[in-house]
Parts: sequence; structure tokens; C-alpha cells
Amino acid sequence: MRTRALLCGHAWHCSVRWRGWIACRWSSGSRSANEPNASLMSPCTFLDTRCGHSEQHPSFTPSVCDVNDLMVLSPAEQRQASQRFWNFLITDEISRENFSQRNIPLFMLQPEMAEGYHEHLMAATEDTFASDQNVQHLQVLVPFLSGMPLDDRESREAFEELSSLAFSFLESHYAEPLASYRRARQLADLRSPERWFDRGGSRRWHLHLGVTNSGKTHHALQELFAAPSGLYMAPLRLLAWEIFQKLRAAGVRCALLTGQERLGPDDATHVACTVEMAPLTRHWQVAVLDEVQLVTDANRGFAWTRALLGVNARQLHLCGAHEPATLENLLHDLAASCGDTVRTVEHFKQRLVPLQLQDDPVADFSALQDGDCLVCFTRAEVLNAKAQLEALGKRPCVVYGSLPPEVRQEQALLFNDPNSGYDVLVASDAIALGLNLQIRRMLFRSTWKFDGSEYRQLSGPELRQLAGRAGRFGQGYGHGLVACCRGDDLAILREALEAKPQGDEMARAALLPLPEQLELFGQCLEEDLQRGPLPFALLVERFLSIADVSPRYFLAQAKSLIALAHFLEEVSMPHREKFVFCQAPVTLSDVAPLSALQHFACAYALRKTVPFPYAVGDTEAVTTRQILELEALHKVCDAYLWLASRFPDAFVDVKLADQARAMVAQRIGQALRRPLGEDSTFGEAEMWRHGGERLLE
Repeated sequence: MRTRALLCGHAWHCSVRWRGWIACRWSSGSRSANEPNASLMSPCTFLDTRCGHSEQHPSFTPSVCDVNDLMVLSPAEQRQASQRFWNFLITDEISRENFSQRNIPLFMLQPEMAEGYHEHLMAATEDTFASDQNVQHLQVLVPFLSGMPLDDRESREAFEELSSLAFSFLESHYAEPLASYRRARQLADLRSPERWFDRGGSRRWHLHLGVTNSGKTHHALQELFAAPSGLYMAPLRLLAWEIFQKLRAAGVRCALLTGQERLGPDDATHVACTVEMAPLTRHWQVAVLDEVQLVTDANRGFAWTRALLGVNARQLHLCGAHEPATLENLLHDLAASCGDTVRTVEHFKQRLVPLQLQDDPVADFSALQDGDCLVCFTRAEVLNAKAQLEALGKRPCVVYGSLPPEVRQEQALLFNDPNSGYDVLVASDAIALGLNLQIRRMLFRSTWKFDGSEYRQLSGPELRQLAGRAGRFGQGYGHGLVACCRGDDLAILREALEAKPQGDEMARAALLPLPEQLELFGQCLEEDLQRGPLPFALLVERFLSIADVSPRYFLAQAKSLIALAHFLEEVSMPHREKFVFCQAPVTLSDVAPLSALQHFACAYALRKTVPFPYAVGDTEAVTTRQILELEALHKVCDAYLWLASRFPDAFVDVKLADQARAMVAQRIGQALRRPLGEDSTFGEAEMWRHGGERLLE
């Protein structure tokens, strides 16, 4: 009776949730009086026993069974044994990997299928001999199901045979959903993105990698200026503007292309653009991609990947930091996958102006000197520091991410001008890229920041990038200074500045699907499910959940896109158009711009014509609240113009929106050039609220 004791000792319950999240638990059942210790093992112990090194749970000791002594299983015991074997298969890591390799989705594997699996073993074939063989396999595996290892040939063969029948059970009983899943998997295959683009032939890559202020970008730009045609791709609108102006000053026929602006002649020989706007259909003699290390960024890196794989240029110059340490290897791999060659690699290891860490912290704002930049990490800290410095008689300029680009440029010019009367700069980490600033000393108020998800310490590369803004070449400083306000940050800064790029893990490029791929994927799902259009957010989530990428890539974060898709879920429009709206420069924390985006989307869906609905009023008081409201209105203008560049026939008030944006930027600049009002000590939560409430009214 040992078999019955082993089979009836405990009941194993499994709950399988979406995406393979498994939870297993045990509940005691009746025990045989002859076998007081009879127990079954957890799936994790099963996995260990398969390898021949079971480590038993201290609360029980399984009984030793001799297969030759076992009775023939009754029909009820056969059912119980097959169900337990099925539950093992769908929770065991090795077995689940085998299911995945056979292109069977793990979320399909449910405990409720155990009954069907049993019927498949017993009645799926009319061959009585085969059915009897399956019963014998179950009989042989009873010790295994009770915790014994697969330590003999007969047990291993029985295990493989019943596992194979599990695959045939799924293929025969769930053929239609499996076919649907496999069609979707084919459409979500992102393993060869280099095949998506026509590059017009083989390209030559030139790598310019090194530390900040080492001249790496200057070398690449010399090639761009001398070429008969060229493309410059910048991480920021400000940088695109800067190169655009330099090219025009050099007599080059140049155009500017950003999400919000299109300036210059249509037949320009050179174009300066943001990376996201890089044109892929035109051929260029020379293309320069700046800050190439951002190809590994989880949020924006997919735009750099698109540029690397898709730009049609004979010579491709890549500039950036040599971080992560394996970035160069990644770039060589990407070039090889495109059939391109890496012709030159320049390493810029030394700054043109050295950096020096100041030993003593600067705890008092009164100690700030001309040319200092105080680095803060929230808009509230920046504006509060501005007010405190003004109370001390200083005239600070400010730069932070929410300011319009033209205002940041104006503030930078005031700071750089020794005759302007402005002596110090208060800035967020928005100055890490772009803006030519004549900073003598970078002063970190803290080395911690809230990044939108968590409060964390800045990484070594982030600290080095910010510190490197001090002592730029050609500004008359013999060296750049780096300091902190808190003594406990000194060691953190020293370690970051002295460290070399680290990391043995292979760098990977961020990747997102093309709009056409999502559209085809949605059509496939809708046909298989025989229903109307799926919610766009669900479509993106399903695509990303089954997408395949090669080891040199990873799926970029699509949190913002999915969040906006949920927000616009009730707006009905084709997936391709919804995809564009969900990429608009708006976040869920932008109250007024978010409301405006919803208004724009509804108007577009209903009548395909979207007027610009806002007007700019007079701004007399110079207060934090006024500045925040103007910033929110500027973001509304930006969103309208961004959408107008993609739907020009619908967003018809481009001139009005552009005039409003220019006027708002001018008002913000005027406000920042004067001392803040008495209400300038808002916290960040208050700023977020006041930035949108009046516009919503």
C-alpha cells in the first residue's frame, strides 16, 4: 500500500498568474498509519533532485520506495499522479524553459489543464498498448513525485516520455491559440533591427570617445563643416541650435530640424537636428551623432539606436563619453551587423583644462564667488536658492529643465557676459549636456536626487559629466574647480572623479518597435480575437511582453508612452496616430499640458482640425507662481507645435502658437532677470500644482 500512502499524504496546490508568476503552497492531508513521514516535495526541491543532489526540507523525510514493490495504480491514482506531474512541469524552471524553446507561452500553462493532460495520456490514442505504457510511466515516476531523484534510466525515460506527451497535448488541444500566439511572436521579432533601414550601402564609422572637455566633438565637427553635405544630431534642442548658428555663421547653407522647429531652406546642404528627428531617407556625406553613450539609456536610447542603424551617410562620426566601459565593443558589434566598418577610433583621455577637487566644503551661500555654479536637483531648490542669493545681494542666473530652451540660452549668455552684472549660476543637472557656460567652480549642493522613481545617489558617470562643466577650454581658467556644500559628499565626489570607467557587463543598445510593426501586430491580434481595435496601451504592453531582441539590445522603457496611452484611452483614432500622440513632449506631472494634449487629441479625432485655444495675458507680478504658469503655457505651445509638425493639415494655427510661445519665453526671461517676489519659497508639490491650476481654470 506504499503507493497509496505516498499519493494521498499531501495535496499540492499551485496558482499560476499572468506572465508566469508562480506561487506554490502545501496543505497537509491524511497520512497512512504505515507511512507517517510520507510527504511530497516542493517544486524547488524537485529541481534539485533532478540534478541528483536533493536537500530535504527539515520538516519531513520522504519514504524510500522500491519500484518493483509498487502496486498497479488504480484509475483514481493514475489521475492524481498525472495531475501532479503536470503541476510539476508547469512550475519547474527547466521544464518551463523547454516549453519556451518550443514557442509555447508560459502564461498559457495553467493548473486547470491537468485534467485535459490526464485524458490525453489515457484516451488521446486508441492504441491500448500505448495507453498502458503511459500508466507504467506514471507508475515508475511515483517515487519521483514523492521526492526521490531520477537516478535510474527507466525513471528518466518515463519522465522524458510524459514530458513529450505534454507538448503534444498542448499542440493538439490548443492549436488555434498557439498559432495566434506564434503569429504575434513573429511580428514582435526585434532581433535584427539593422534590416529595418535602407542605408544606401556600406558606411565608415569614426569613434571619438573620451572625457569631458577633451576636444572630441571639435574634431568631428571639423569634418562636418568641410563636407559638401552633412547632418548633425544633437541630444538637445539647444545643441542643435548652437551648431545650426555656427554653420550659418561659417557660410554653410544649413537648416534646423527639431520636434518644434523647422527653419532654413528646403535645399540646405547641412541639417542640424535633435536625434529623434534625424532624417533617414536623405544621403549625407558626413553625419555626426553626439553623446553616443546615450544609446544605452533606458528612456531615450532607442533614438540613438535608430540613428546608428538608419542614417544614410558615407562617414558616420560618433562622439561621446567612453562609458560604460564596454561601449566601444557595442559600437563595433552594431557596425558589423550593418555591414559597416569602424575605420578610426580616437581616445581622448586628458581634459584640455584639468579639474581640481576643493578639499573644504562650501556650507554658506555667502562664500559663492563670481563664476560659481550651484548645482541643485529640483526646480524648487533652484528657485529657492535664487531667492536666498538675491537676499545676500548677489545676482544669480538660473537654468533648469522646465525652462524654455531660449530662456536657458539667454540666462547662459547673461552668466557668461562679465559686464552683465550677473555673477553666479544656479542650475539643475540640465546643464550636463549642451550650453557653453564659463563656469569656474561647480558646487554640488547634494550628490543625491529624485529621478522620478526613487531618491538615489548620482552615479559616477553623472557626477563626472556635471563636474566636467567647470573650466571649459578657451575660457581663461587654468583649471576647473569642483566642490560640495556638505562634508559627507566630499569622498563621493573624489571617488567619482578619480575612478575610471567600470563594468564588465556588455553594454546594450535600447530598442523600441516601429509604428508600422505595432500597427501590424494590432491587426493580427484583432483578427485572431475577432474583435474591434484593442486599447493602444494594451497593444503596446502585449507587444513588449513577447518581443524578442538579440543579446546586443534591450527593450527601452515605455512607461511614458504607456501612461499617455492609458490617459488617452477613450480617444478613438488609428493605432499609428495614437502612437504619435503618445510620444508628444508631455508627462503625467504636467497638469496643464496634459489637459491640453487630451483636448488636442479629442479635437483631432472628431473633426481633424485643431485650433490653438490659448492666449497670453499680461504678467505684472514677478512671482514663482507666475513663472510656473508661464512655463506650463510654454509646454502647451510646444506640444501643439510638435503635433503640428506631424499633422500639418490638422494643426492649422502654427503661427499663432509660435507667437504665443515666443511671447511666453520673453515673459519668463523678463521675470527671471528681476528678483523673485515674496512667495518664492514654494515646495516642489506646490509648484507642480500652481504650474497648471490657472490654465485649467
